[in-house]
Amino acid sequence: MLSEDLLLFAADASRLMLESGGETYRAEYIAMGIIISQGGTEAECFATSTGLMLSFSGEDGKVRAVVRRIKRHGMNLEKVYRIDNMVRHLLLGDIDIEEAARQLDEVERMRDRPVWIRMIASAFGAGWFSLLFKGKTVDALTAAAMGALLSILIYACQRLKLPGFLSSFTGGAFAALASLGAAYAGLPINTDAVIIGVIMLLVPGVAITNAIRDTIAGDLIAGLARGVDAVITAAAISAGAGGAYALWQLLLSGGQA
Repeated sequence: MLSEDLLLFAADASRLMLESGGETYRAEYIAMGIIISQGGTEAECFATSTGLMLSFSGEDGKVRAVVRRIKRHGMNLEKVYRIDNMVRHLLLGDIDIEEAARQLDEVERMRDRPVWIRMIASAFGAGWFSLLFKGKTVDALTAAAMGALLSILIYACQRLKLPGFLSSFTGGAFAALASLGAAYAGLPINTDAVIIGVIMLLVPGVAITNAIRDTIAGDLIAGLARGVDAVITAAAISAGAGGAYALWQLLLSGGQA
């Protein structure tokens, strides 16, 4: 593989790792590992959650560099695993660079999980979270149904390419309004347990964990960026749920403050 192609391949692997929710240090390790495995020297990579810069010195002694902007952010642990596993086998010599490029292309073309799988996973998650927060069986079942509906709502927001803040705000508002509406309709539920169970699906737990890990690893810029993003997401969820709850109380009071 030519030096230019090797540089682009390493940058694409690192970019895809960041887009899939991988840690910053892992993205840097992947890029430099690919280059070193092919005889490149002086490999350097600087990555944040919004972009990366990669350079190395080829066999001809020339320094080559590339910059990649990270425009999409998601969470796909299968992609993270497959990219990490591909680089590990490349470093061990189990596969060559052409096979690695083929595997990366497969990962790039992987489609997201079907909506029905998201619905089932969200239903289980919301139901168990509701029980965890001292909800009863009826609370868990209600939260499970609303969690499935929430997954459809978030999927629609993603299809419409709405900003993450707006998606989280909408999800928090839906969780509160749906739970309060179910209680108003006569279901004997604990609205607090149901609301908490549903909005836990939106809490950016992995983002917070990655922010802490990046900070501990010394990647302060990346850790700060991920931490701020997680805080903004949490604020959007709280604002959506709190605003919906306040609106509900206002409607029940007949518009009187």
